[in-house]
Order: sequence, then C-alpha cells, then structure tokens
Amino acid sequence: MKLTQDQIQELYKFTRAHYVEHYDLQTELVDHLANGIEQQWAHSPKLSFDEAKQMEFKKFGVFGFMDVVAERQKAMGKKYRKIIWRFFMVWWSLPKLIFAISSIFILFVIIDALPKGDLRFETICGVFFALALLLLYRTFQLKKVINGAPKKWMLQEMIYRQGLTVQLFLIPLHFSNMANLRGLLDTFHGQLFIATLVVIMLILLKICGYAIPSKAEELLVETYPEYKIEKDL
Repeated sequence: MKLTQDQIQELYKFTRAHYVEHYDLQTELVDHLANGIEQQWAHSPKLSFDEAKQMEFKKFGVFGFMDVVAERQKAMGKKYRKIIWRFFMVWWSLPKLIFAISSIFILFVIIDALPKGDLRFETICGVFFALALLLLYRTFQLKKVINGAPKKWMLQEMIYRQGLTVQLFLIPLHFSNMANLRGLLDTFHGQLFIATLVVIMLILLKICGYAIPSKAEELLVETYPEYKIEKDL
C-alpha cells in the first residue's frame, strides 16, 4: 500500500503540530514517516493510517521530533558559519584587502587625533552605538523579507534573521570591554585594536546584512535541490 496525497499532507500537518516549523525538515520527516508507515502496512495491512503513524512517531522517543530539530539546527548553523567565512575570506584578497587595511589605518589616525581621556572613550562608544543602531535597522529590514515567505527554510531563516542578531548581541560585549580598555585607548596597540574591530564589524555587516542575503536564492538552491521546484509551484 502507498500513501495518498491527502495522507502525505496530513503528515505535513502532523510535523507542524509537533513544532517542526521549517519546510525542509518537515519534508525529510514526512519521507521518513511515509516509508515507515508503508513498511508497517507491508507487515500488517489491517493497521489504520493513524495507528501506523503513531507507531512510527513513537520511534523518535519521548521528545518526539525535538532532537531531530536540534541536530538539524546545529548542522545548518555550522553550514551558515562556513558561508560567512567563505564571504569573509574574500576580504583577504586584493583589492579588498588594500581597502580594509587602508580603512584600519584611517580610523587609527582619527582615533589618535582625538583628545585623550573621556572624549576619546565616549567617541568610540558612540561609534559602537551607531553600529548597533545600523545592525538593528538592517535586521528589521531583512525580517520583512522572511516574514512574507510562504514556506520557511532553515538556512533561509538563518540568512535573514540569525546572522545580524548574533552580531547585535555581541555589541554590549564590546561596550563592556571598552570600559576595561579606557586606558588602553591611549596606547598604540589599543588604538589599533579598536580601529581593526570597527572595520571587521563593518565587513561583517556588509557580509551578513547585504552580501549573503543578495545571494540567498543561489545558496538555497545549492543547499536544497527541491527549493527551485517548490518556489516555481
């Protein structure tokens, strides 16, 4: 016996009811459940669809699909970080490397030209605050894109939501570090560190906020062969 299309759709509803939000993982679980149900029917043809479904679901343990979701999130998070690293490494090749080094040098000169003491410290804090506002604004822009999508794909959600959110939460850490580095700002190494940090954050904003989202369709097709088919339906 084979499952009908209505039964397949019922399995999709079943995965959503058990907190599986992303279509790519839903599809994987539906395939797994469908194969299991059909095997159950091969041995016990009198089993109802619901009975066979529950028997297959119990194989996932007391936490249901939660462990599968956690494992997939971990794996997809690793893939997303590799994508960021791939884009980041582009900045370490010419001509972008020259631009990055030049930007660090210019910022270093500006910091060094600022009067020592509170003014220098407050100016640097202001720069980080401005970056935080910029990150927050871009995050809201990207969320509008993902919120309008008919289906959720895990990598797509990471591209449009997680990347900038992670950076945003790192901003307070930089502020707390700055409080400890007030004296270091008057040193050559401290000024170079801050200049480098600001440039790296700007590069990450460019990558996570603009470069990767602009290539989202290509990355999704590369990751999910079925993505283009589903989108064209």
